[in-house]
Amino acid sequence: MRLQPVNIGGIACDALIHHELGMETDIPDYPVEEGFSVQDTMILKPKTLTLTVIVSNTPITFRSGASPTRVQQVAARFQELYTRRELITVTSSKGVFKNMGITSLSLPYDVSTKTSLEIPITLKEVLTTSSKAVTIPSEYGRGGDTGTTAGTASTTPYGSQSGSSNIVGNNTSSNSSEKDASIIYKVGTALAGDEEGLKNILSNIADLTGGVK
Repeated sequence: MRLQPVNIGGIACDALIHHELGMETDIPDYPVEEGFSVQDTMILKPKTLTLTVIVSNTPITFRSGASPTRVQQVAARFQELYTRRELITVTSSKGVFKNMGITSLSLPYDVSTKTSLEIPITLKEVLTTSSKAVTIPSEYGRGGDTGTTAGTASTTPYGSQSGSSNIVGNNTSSNSSEKDASIIYKVGTALAGDEEGLKNILSNIADLTGGVK
């Protein structure tokens, strides 16, 4: 196999010795009353990349960049890339993969890694969306079939005396109504020839008006 260089988030690696592209689809089940499940959609999950790259002090697939400290420099850049949590692009002979985030990174240091380093790295595609503002027509803010507003709720506090009285125990209106009904009854009686009843009517009227001045 001919070794090919690979670029991971702007970091040029000498060679790609392992490349695995993972693709998965979720098909959800919806149970129905007949006793079985139905499926009506396929949800594509984010792609995953599992790579193993090689970095050395003397690049094996390109001449530029040779340095006695190149391995340490590239390892430090990979750690920084992981810490920043940025979306990166992976470019290799297998294709271009955008919007990838590092989910796993291994830097196995030992006595054999002084001049070269084999780095396993796992990346996952990040799917994003964008927000969009829309204008809601005024008719959607109204209720009922007529499309008119629903009005406003009363904010009159309990016990307010504006309009009809809501005070518990307030019988002023009731007592006045009872007196009015009694007067009407007595007027009818007086008109029927009851002189005594007429006198009572005049007396009640005087009581209600505070007396004739």
